[in-house]
Amino acid sequence: MGSRLPADCLRVIFEFLQDHTKSLHSFLLVNRLWCETTVPILWRNTKNWLLSDKSTQTLFTTLLSCLPEDSKKLLSDNGIIIPPPTAQPLLFEYAAFCRRLSYNDINYVIDGAIGDRRLSNSRKLYSKHLIKQEMFRMFLTRCSTIEFLDISDRKNTDVPLPYFTGAETSFLHLCELRCNTEIPSSIFYRMAQICRNIETLFIGYYPFDNEGLATLIEVQEKLKNFECQSQIRNTEYTEYTEYAEYTTLERPPKPPCKNIASALSTCSNKLINLAFGGDIIIIPSSTIAEIANLQVLRLDFNRNLNEEILESLEFTALPNLKILKMGGILAPLIMLGRLIRRTRNNLEKISLYGWATPETKSIGIFNKVVAQYAPKLKYLTTWCYENNFTDIELILNSCDQLEGLTIRTLDNQLDGDILFEMLGNLNNESFSKLRIAGVWAFTHEGLKKFFEKRKEKKKKKSFSLYICDCYDEVDSCIEITKSHMKIIDKYKADGVLKNFKIEYDFTGDF
Repeated sequence: MGSRLPADCLRVIFEFLQDHTKSLHSFLLVNRLWCETTVPILWRNTKNWLLSDKSTQTLFTTLLSCLPEDSKKLLSDNGIIIPPPTAQPLLFEYAAFCRRLSYNDINYVIDGAIGDRRLSNSRKLYSKHLIKQEMFRMFLTRCSTIEFLDISDRKNTDVPLPYFTGAETSFLHLCELRCNTEIPSSIFYRMAQICRNIETLFIGYYPFDNEGLATLIEVQEKLKNFECQSQIRNTEYTEYTEYAEYTTLERPPKPPCKNIASALSTCSNKLINLAFGGDIIIIPSSTIAEIANLQVLRLDFNRNLNEEILESLEFTALPNLKILKMGGILAPLIMLGRLIRRTRNNLEKISLYGWATPETKSIGIFNKVVAQYAPKLKYLTTWCYENNFTDIELILNSCDQLEGLTIRTLDNQLDGDILFEMLGNLNNESFSKLRIAGVWAFTHEGLKKFFEKRKEKKKKKSFSLYICDCYDEVDSCIEITKSHMKIIDKYKADGVLKNFKIEYDFTGDF
């Protein structure tokens, strides 16, 4: 039956399954049409290669066979033998399908393939360099469009991609870039001449200012998403070592990346998504305040840096903010509540997945603020500290679009049966996902009553239940017995329960 479907229909179906790498690999074996339709999708992203069952040696040999003849001759002249992957010629020009190119992935394949060869260290390094050079040259000459480029690996400067022949064409429509600030400014200057359509920019590793990167940011016409995850390392530079002693300072030093911060300010009318995290604040909080159309803000800092940023934003209105996410060490709930008040009732998601032990009084205030100032909320992370759950009921009645709720506890055990009884009596049609994290106890009878009530009310949406039992939570302890699982399996079979999962990593997202 599958072979009768036209290629266009197959392509639409396979595109929908582009993240299901194992399924796509199985399609290769169905017939020639399925194979011809699947190969361009699989080879579009270098990540897919590493998720396949093929060994790095097989991938390496295939890529070498795709090289142009002059590259093969160059490698051969330098003692690098290129064996054919099969007795037959290659069916496809695999490299030409690539749209998402990662330096890390290519480097991994090369290292895995020649890492164990008996070569002197200097000879091995030279061979690897030549192979990388010719492989990347091949990608840039064969690929008409590279949409995603990852050069965040700190060792990538040995291959100056923007200067290769073909870069002017391949990178012209680049829309996502992952990089680091240790890349020479000259690389970014060259990219600034080519790339003007970057929409998403990620900066990783260590917090050095970079004038070339600042220039690249300034010339972008469509930059919407910016993320920086910074780290601190032992360094001789005093301006960075003082950050390692941040907790001993009365006032924090100025953020180190003033050129990058200035460049972001020039994009303030275009940016809608900001994410910062790690060990250090690289740009002043005033830059965040300048982003007039900010819709997504994610902060994931260690120590008390999340709190520092919120404190500096105390008098900043964020009328377009829809998503607020925070990890690392959470800012106090009182400060988060004040931020929510300044979002003009537009918040749709509050995800708090970092470490915190909030005071009971602040939990109650936070929940009431959410109920009053976030009527469009669809997903929420919050806390409970007592068994009447009146705050949760208030939120669910006030936020009638709420779909998913994560409830965390303090170190006292809460009665899940009372929670399930309250949830079963609600008439909120949108609510269909619950995660409980921390210290809970509930019986299989209480769970059964809850599912029966949803079944009786003929809820349109099946329910999803997530039990978070991870080390991030204080004394996290939720016991799921065979009796619980029997009830869960029954209502999954009945269609009342869609998903049930015990999680060991708390992310705050569904």
